[in-house]
Amino acid sequence: MKVGDLVRVEACPGIRDGFILCECFFCNHDSNRIGVVIEDTGASDPYWLVQFDCGAWHATRDEVEVISENR
Repeated sequence: MKVGDLVRVEACPGIRDGFILCECFFCNHDSNRIGVVIEDTGASDPYWLVQFDCGAWHATRDEVEVISENR
């Protein structure tokens, strides 16, 4: 991942029939789960700062899917 990439976080398994059964950051803020990478925190840290519609969140490569790369 790199700054400017568009990423998506998978929906939680706690959402059923329109009812939110989860207390995570995204469910609590009714997020669309799509964000933009705004900061690479460095080679020694596996996290990137991603800006979502509900606020910024630190993500690892395993937690998000890159849906559009910044070239």
